[in-house]
Amino acid sequence: MRILSIILSFLFCGSVFSQEVVTGLQFNKAVQKKFLEEKMLKAGAGDDTIPVTLPFYDDFSANGVFPSSLRWIDRYAFENNDYPVYPIDLGVVTMDAINDSGSMYPDAVAGPLPFIADHLTSRYIRLDSVFTPVPRALTPADSVYLSFYYQPQGRGSAPHTSDTLILQFLLEPEHDSISPVDTTLIPDRWSRTWYANGTSLDTFYINNNLFFKRVMIPITDTLFFKKKFRIQFYNYVSLASSTLPSWQSNCCQWNLDQVYLNYGRNMNDTVRAELRFTERPPSMLKNYISMPYLQYSNDPGNEMRDSLSMILTNRDLTAHSVRHSYSVTQVGGSFSKSYESPSFNLLPYNQYAFGYTTHPPVNFTYPISTADSGLFKVQHVIRDLAPGSLMPDTITAYQRFYNFFAYDDGSAEAGYGLKGTGAMMAYRFNLNLSPDTLRAVRIFFNQTLSQTNQQFFYLTVWNDNSGFPGDTIYSRLAYPGYSDSLNDFKTYRLEKPVRISGAFYVGTIQTTDDNLNIGLDTYDNAAANLFYNVTGPWIASSISGAPMVRPVIGKPLPLGITSLSVQKRTLTVYPNPCNTGRIRLSMQGMTGNQDNNDVTISITGLTGQEVYHSGWTEIIDVSMLPAGMYFIKAQHRGDLQHSVAKLIIMK
Repeated sequence: MRILSIILSFLFCGSVFSQEVVTGLQFNKAVQKKFLEEKMLKAGAGDDTIPVTLPFYDDFSANGVFPSSLRWIDRYAFENNDYPVYPIDLGVVTMDAINDSGSMYPDAVAGPLPFIADHLTSRYIRLDSVFTPVPRALTPADSVYLSFYYQPQGRGSAPHTSDTLILQFLLEPEHDSISPVDTTLIPDRWSRTWYANGTSLDTFYINNNLFFKRVMIPITDTLFFKKKFRIQFYNYVSLASSTLPSWQSNCCQWNLDQVYLNYGRNMNDTVRAELRFTERPPSMLKNYISMPYLQYSNDPGNEMRDSLSMILTNRDLTAHSVRHSYSVTQVGGSFSKSYESPSFNLLPYNQYAFGYTTHPPVNFTYPISTADSGLFKVQHVIRDLAPGSLMPDTITAYQRFYNFFAYDDGSAEAGYGLKGTGAMMAYRFNLNLSPDTLRAVRIFFNQTLSQTNQQFFYLTVWNDNSGFPGDTIYSRLAYPGYSDSLNDFKTYRLEKPVRISGAFYVGTIQTTDDNLNIGLDTYDNAAANLFYNVTGPWIASSISGAPMVRPVIGKPLPLGITSLSVQKRTLTVYPNPCNTGRIRLSMQGMTGNQDNNDVTISITGLTGQEVYHSGWTEIIDVSMLPAGMYFIKAQHRGDLQHSVAKLIIMK
């Protein structure tokens, strides 16, 4: 039943005919942040000076965003534990349409023709010799095999049938060809060895009865037994056509795991003796990933789970007697709790469809406190009870109590939006301590190449009406904002605090037909608390995921928190209302037509259609515009700052 629900959730997410829209990311913030931190350029073969020796193995469990430079020379693929479904162990590397700077490839082309996107290229590997226990030459008789696991789509979007994942082996490294008159660089020569055609995860599972499929490739050609052997994965990607720019986003994901090259293997060598967790630790809170500490403390028993659901895997061929334990400690405090299960037999992985599920009880509550925040470290351990065993696995998470409610984990794997001008999205949250004060709303917007989500919307708050959004208790015009920092939400301060009680709803009302592209955490699911309205009645969401919208409540916000309601420059329009056909603009620091290349002026109607665009100017002729209300925006080039004013034209 769980398998069916997962497959159905991906079918819902992939539908382009519903009123709810789920798109891929056009910018990967995790990759972008890591790229900026390390100031990396695209690495090439020239960086690969010292070959590695056998065995060559990577399970991508370091979660370092980029694959380890100890084994790989490029930084295009994305190391993570967000995209895989029922992985072999914790962590995969994902190949998609986003490059090493976290952006769509600049040479990406509109569909249907595919283009080459990511590469995952190993360092040079010594396939000519082994050095332990004594140095000797390697030959095809040594039974050298490369193995790996792969999965299409995962929690992302399915590769199209015209897309492929390809593996190739290096035949000859790049080198100079010297003639009496010239020197020519001969590029790498590769031999295509294996490929898989694109498919959806549900079709892949139905065809293979597996979520990850293992590939075993013998290396028998003597051409590969050299000092500078190399393996390389790459993928072809198909984007939407140019007539659907809002769908031209990251797509066609492939997940790879446990890439293993060694000698002395055979086709049945599928065992790697290890005990592993396959997913990150779940929250011990029942309703939220994070919530305000005072709200938790008012009803801790109702906010804690009774038990957890965690998947373990035994990669050996024999059962192991194991124990699962966890510990919870307060960071900077004295609180601590622990649990250890009775011993139980963990059967080999091939005895389960997708791993063994354990349900450790949660027989405690986090301490009640009047503090504004709290932080707790949660650590899980799976331990083999055999004497001298070196097969434990440990995973760690943190429980945070801050001043906001969050259903999401802070990482966007996709984007969420609605179709239709006036479409409304409402997210339900529940107070344990009423009344309280809503101070701000934090939203994570995905950046898009086409900027189709750069449209005004109404940030709105509703009270509850029998489990659905009721009366509007707050609404104001707002504009999407971004940050270059990883998962940095933009904070929309409310001009006046809003009194809230019981259940309340926070969301958006669109002013255009364009998808706002709010970050969607597809790892966690808050669909039971998400509603949308496009034709009159409120409808429960059918998507699987958690939009990244967080209400901030409680005490007044510190002045250091950024806010999109604070503009550095105020845009003034005169006369307003206007019945003369001409308006004059003024803004601090701007005179005449100066800085024409730094500031642009645009005028849009209530439908979001742009009716005027130019560089900065003080006088604008609006005589050709019909009577009505418009929005004038002054956009500063090179940053995300903007100033907005309303304009009313009378005839």
